[in-house]
Amino acid sequence: MTVADSSTPRPTPTIPNGGFFSAFAETKIAAPPAAVYKALIDTSIWGDWNDFVSSVTITKRPSTSLESGDATMKKDMVLSFQVNMTPSMTTTSKELVTHVDECPIGTQPGHITRINWVMDNKGNFAPKFILTAERVNEIEDLGDGTCIYRSWETFAGFAARIVKWKFGQALQKNFDNWATGLRQYVEEQDIKARERDAAIELAA
Repeated sequence: MTVADSSTPRPTPTIPNGGFFSAFAETKIAAPPAAVYKALIDTSIWGDWNDFVSSVTITKRPSTSLESGDATMKKDMVLSFQVNMTPSMTTTSKELVTHVDECPIGTQPGHITRINWVMDNKGNFAPKFILTAERVNEIEDLGDGTCIYRSWETFAGFAARIVKWKFGQALQKNFDNWATGLRQYVEEQDIKARERDAAIELAA
């Protein structure tokens, strides 16, 4: 589910004026916020539920996370995304994780959990005044075992106009597919988990 004004500039922590444009998608997920959170921060499974950023490589870890085999997203990580912008165009983008809330626990109606990353301008060899972008992910607890997931990426800088002209429609389609894929994956995993729990209870 998306909104009609999905390209409307949306503020982010590092682009408070909303930049030049944003790509936005939102969907209701019939699973607890924690299930959505776990799917988002485990970069090793992204390829299981989306084709937009199907592969993630951790290129720099924070000093507090030295485990080389841990694919869990953490603040201050630098990630290399394999981005499938269109069926015929694949590129690489380096991103810096700027914010990762703790995993939501229990039921907290109205509580919003956030995970953010920004374009790593240094790693992409692009000054911020030329192009910068920030991705915001929000998981809103509806208090009934379900949640709303919304995500947007805001673009700013001189080249943002070119990005919108060249890739605006593709970006929006990818955001829609990202949200749909995440919803389907999380709901399927949640059903399987409930079935396993029920089987264990019956066996006991």
